[in-house]
Amino acid sequence: MPRFLALLQYTTEGSKVLLKEKVTVRETFARKAIESVGGKVESIYFTASGEYHIAMTAEYPDAATAAAVIALMVSTGAVSKFNLIELITTSEIDRAYAALTDPVASGS
Repeated sequence: MPRFLALLQYTTEGSKVLLKEKVTVRETFARKAIESVGGKVESIYFTASGEYHIAMTAEYPDAATAAAVIALMVSTGAVSKFNLIELITTSEIDRAYAALTDPVASGS
């Protein structure tokens, strides 16, 4: 399954909610949303940067599903900004390069 890195920035209101409830409540919400569409969360971290507050890696069935889940998170009003990045393993890149340079593998 494709893997994505989501960088999320909380709104002021979203940050206030974190002060009232445990962060694990938000994590549980994210995990349930992602699992409900056939995905799987690999990791969730708070970041030390000022631009984004959360870095999350997860597998999704496809890019459209990943974007829809992030849109759901944004629609709650807790997230103001995000960056969704598809991650590619080194072995996937090696296979792609081999297909480009090997006429048999590329069908040429």
